Amino acid sequence: MSAIIFALAFFLFFALVLPQYDELQNAGSALKDRQALLSERTADMNNFRKLSQQADSRQGDIAKIKTFLPNNKQIDQVLSSIQQITNQSGLQLTDLTTSQGPDSSTETGYKVLNIDLSLSGKYVAFTAFLSYLEQSLRLYDIYEMTAAQTVTNGTGGLLLLSLKMNAYFLK
Repeated sequence: MSAIIFALAFFLFFALVLPQYDELQNAGSALKDRQALLSERTADMNNFRKLSQQADSRQGDIAKIKTFLPNNKQIDQVLSSIQQITNQSGLQLTDLTTSQGPDSSTETGYKVLNIDLSLSGKYVAFTAFLSYLEQSLRLYDIYEMTAAQTVTNGTGGLLLLSLKMNAYFLK
């Protein structure tokens, strides 16, 4: 009789307890997987919060960049700022032309405004002009410069300068 009870207990163990044990083990591994996923998502959310706080704390820098790279050409502001810089430096602006640069906005996110300047004046005024241009709120990029000197009564005269530069704006 004890053999029958033992066999019945052994059968019930395999029929009822062992499947529950397997389900419990599967649930434990699923719980570990979900806890790992939850910790990854929590870390991602914390990183997102940190990035959001950094972006909020850098709004002043973003505003400065928007000043350097305005949304449109603003040719009137470019012309007036260059005129003001030449007046401050003591140079004479003899010619200024602007043209739209090649459209590379799909690759770079900004467009180019080509500016050609012809100036005349002393060397010291030219260095002051470059300094003022560098301090300008607008971003200018000089890519070509030529200089020639006029001769007056056998002595050096004024510098005749030609500058080609770019100003940038967003698309």
